[in-house]
Amino acid sequence: MSTKLQSPEVDDHLQKEEENEDQIKKNMEQEIECPRCSDIMTLSSDFDKLGYICQECDLLLMMK
Repeated sequence: MSTKLQSPEVDDHLQKEEENEDQIKKNMEQEIECPRCSDIMTLSSDFDKLGYICQECDLLLMMK
């Protein structure tokens, strides 16, 4: 009988999905220029949604 510990199997599909999400987050810029007023828009999150908000003109751009 073997006394080796077995490592849990990781689902390749889930691992690839997590890597893709991490890459998307790394590629996102923290600040962009507002198309309405040319002020700086900052990245914000609302639980499971990401978007950019402009403090000057209150424009909100949500991402899918």
